[in-house]
Amino acid sequence: MPIRAVLFDLDNTLTHRDQSIRRYSEFLLEQFQSYLLAADLEKIQQIIRRIDNGGYPKKEHLTHPSIGASVAFALLQELEWKTEVDFHDLTHFWFQYFGQCAVAMSGALELLKSLKQQDYALAVVSNGGHATRLNILTGLGFKDYFDVIVSSEQVGMSKPHPQIFLHTAENLGVHPSECLFIGDHPVNDIRGAQQAGMQAIWLQGFHPEDESLKVSRIQQLHELYAYLE
Repeated sequence: MPIRAVLFDLDNTLTHRDQSIRRYSEFLLEQFQSYLLAADLEKIQQIIRRIDNGGYPKKEHLTHPSIGASVAFALLQELEWKTEVDFHDLTHFWFQYFGQCAVAMSGALELLKSLKQQDYALAVVSNGGHATRLNILTGLGFKDYFDVIVSSEQVGMSKPHPQIFLHTAENLGVHPSECLFIGDHPVNDIRGAQQAGMQAIWLQGFHPEDESLKVSRIQQLHELYAYLE
């Protein structure tokens, strides 16, 4: 069946997670530098990267239910502060500004504009908090391109569970076989979408090669056009 809908993962598909962390770290240091004994940008980035782990946090690094709160706690514990900063204020800072610091993946905006002009239905399917997904998409300027934005928090299930993909297709009003899913994670994105009956494209560069996957691979988003012709 012809493709009628294009579905995207968020982190390391539409947005470059590590570049977003760099920008956020720079903004955080700019805002809190007067509270710190030393302006150590590299250490701030190291702390956030360790906890965030590319958007796939490890349980042993999460001291709190969210990445944002865990990052705030670690920054308070590991940086040298000369003036006390409230934990809740630093946590709120993450949720308010991380999305605004999001860095788009190369070619993402041009791709979304082109797909919208060609009348494809567009959706995001992402694990994580819904408000954070919306903040990131708004920060990127991408939110209005999408007909449906689905988060694991919103629907109570996470990728790679096929049902989150099927739920999205149903909300778009298309059959799963008419959907093309693009993501960076070989299991959460690719296997999940395939098990839901969707076609899938693996955007490589963020996870190790998995030769067992029977799937087309791209290195840059602009390569996607060839699969929609």
